[in-house]
Amino acid sequence: MKSSRYSRRDFGRIAAALGTAAILPNRLLAGDDALVTISSPWGEDKPFQKVVDAYNARKTGVTVVNRFDGDYQAMATKALSSIAAGRAPELMVTGWKFGYFARRTLGARDFREIDAAKAEALMAQFRPSLAPLVTIDDALIGMPWSLSTPVTWINMDLWRAAGLDPEFPIDISHGWLMEQAGRLDKALAGKHPTYRSAIDLSNNEWTSQAYIQNAGGFILQGDQIACDSPEAIRGITAFAEPARKGLWTNMDYRAQTNALLGGNIAVVTTSSSLAGVASKADAEIRDVMFPSLDGHRNMNSGGNFLAIYARNDEQALAAMDFLAFCASAEGMSIWSEMGYLNPSIHDLGPKPLQEAANAQLEAGLTAETIWPGQRGLEGQKVWRDWVARVVQGAAEPAQAMAQAKAELAPLLAA
Repeated sequence: MKSSRYSRRDFGRIAAALGTAAILPNRLLAGDDALVTISSPWGEDKPFQKVVDAYNARKTGVTVVNRFDGDYQAMATKALSSIAAGRAPELMVTGWKFGYFARRTLGARDFREIDAAKAEALMAQFRPSLAPLVTIDDALIGMPWSLSTPVTWINMDLWRAAGLDPEFPIDISHGWLMEQAGRLDKALAGKHPTYRSAIDLSNNEWTSQAYIQNAGGFILQGDQIACDSPEAIRGITAFAEPARKGLWTNMDYRAQTNALLGGNIAVVTTSSSLAGVASKADAEIRDVMFPSLDGHRNMNSGGNFLAIYARNDEQALAAMDFLAFCASAEGMSIWSEMGYLNPSIHDLGPKPLQEAANAQLEAGLTAETIWPGQRGLEGQKVWRDWVARVVQGAAEPAQAMAQAKAELAPLLAA
């Protein structure tokens, strides 16, 4: 897997030969509406439901149902079982990291084989440099939807309670963060009514990848597993440092968000998409860049694409009709409330708490790790498990990275 790098400077507007009008929804079917179910990680309380509702209000002849199916991993696993039983979801929100798995194992459809003209018009609404992320084995298998990058979120109420200087740069380093975490813990541990921990670095493959890349390494580099390189070992060692010093309380991403907003954790590194929630919080939350390592930063992106899995061509066309609305300025404007970076060419205006994420986008982002092979989903779990062992102190970094490579090799070759 070759890392693709793209910058906002590369993302100019393009003149679409077919124009936006060519992809706006039109009534497809006579009689009853075509029903399209979309497997998603968002419930009815999220802006995605608003996108679905706005589309359905147009009465195009297609009715879309948003079905909450858990996180990316849960959705992919559920889809695998459904497809085996002959009940594939018509559409599914699919994480970038599951691109190979989506095409080779789940059978994501090539948009150009469904309707080449509509596929071309759809992609004309998005930043051109995103196209490679949704092109697998020369097939266009998805529409870019969510674009994010890991950044650092700080609860300023706890920060001030610890007596720390509220004036600090947006471009922070790992060393600076460790120093502040130590001060936070010394000032607040056992003394502050809500404080539980200085830091949560989000123990998943995404933030550990960022630390490894910021150390000059990679998890996968081309076709090679590179997680045992000296650079990767140095990155994962730094990643685990706050946990091993007792400054990091590790929890899942939903709990960590609540802990940050509730004043239990002072610093969280996680998705820039938290901007949508953080901007409405009672506490003051500030965004700064992901910590650099020795002055170096090589940041990754994340997010998801909308992929069609419908085997029936009529339903596949109906799904594309919904995607046409999603790609429009109206659809993207509704969706932008979620807090993700804007992947489209539409000018949606500035959004709060996106300064750090936009700075990283401006500097250039690589793709998040896209796990190859039919067993890529298992490969991702292997990686997460070995990172967890390092963080928990159950394995030393060099040994863990060597063992991760040994276990990943047969899975990614399958």
